[in-house]
Amino acid sequence: MKRLWRAMKKSVPVSFRLYLGFIFLIYGLAKIIMGQFAAVEPTSQIAGLHPDPKGFALAWTFFAYSRVYEIFIGVGEVMAAILIMIPRTATLGAVAYFPISVNVLMVNVCFGIGVADLSTVLVVMNLFLLWADRRKLLMIFWDSSRIEHRIPETDLRGEKTA
Repeated sequence: MKRLWRAMKKSVPVSFRLYLGFIFLIYGLAKIIMGQFAAVEPTSQIAGLHPDPKGFALAWTFFAYSRVYEIFIGVGEVMAAILIMIPRTATLGAVAYFPISVNVLMVNVCFGIGVADLSTVLVVMNLFLLWADRRKLLMIFWDSSRIEHRIPETDLRGEKTA
């Protein structure tokens, strides 16, 4: 059972990192290469697909107004995706990924865009990665010798590890 737990402890964060990276890579490249957004009218076509067709049309038209802004968003997503997929820069990638994913979640929720459930999963997965790297992140702000005594090394179940 311990071998299974150790394997999961290593494979779950790697799986989360790769999944998050590929999702942002796909969406980011779509914005950069062909443009994800376009001006949309709140018609009956999108009424069946989105809970709030007016909000969807407003958000999509807003983001489509400036091609430069769309590319800016895409570059940010691609950079976060690349950072989170490389093991050496995964923590920095998770930090960069977090505000972008929370912003995407808020746009999806506030404007009634139908992928809020996916956005929520992405934010939760990202929070898991940040929690898993909490020792590294805390050492940035506090003296590492004080952190060693205050935050015991625990696994995902909260049990102390060797």
